[in-house]
Amino acid sequence: MANVNKMENNKKDFSMKHRHINADIKKSLSLEAIDDIISRGDMPEWLELRNYALRHSEILDDIIRICSHYIIDPYEQKYHFWYNLALYLKSKEI
Repeated sequence: MANVNKMENNKKDFSMKHRHINADIKKSLSLEAIDDIISRGDMPEWLELRNYALRHSEILDDIIRICSHYIIDPYEQKYHFWYNLALYLKSKEI
């Protein structure tokens, strides 16, 4: 139950704080912030990034650019996931 409440609280706060990066997902995301969210984020932050990508398709090229540096490593599965998700979403653009 505590995890559900924690996730609900995270939905209200749209600023993601990682390392030295304070990103406000309502505005825009730098390449460093996207990389940090992918590498260190948890599920609520990943969902926010996905929702942002659905609303702002211009970020998909940035996600592909970042992930392309990691996909040679089979152990970097989160980058494989985001790379393929971004490619899929780009293929669905109208």
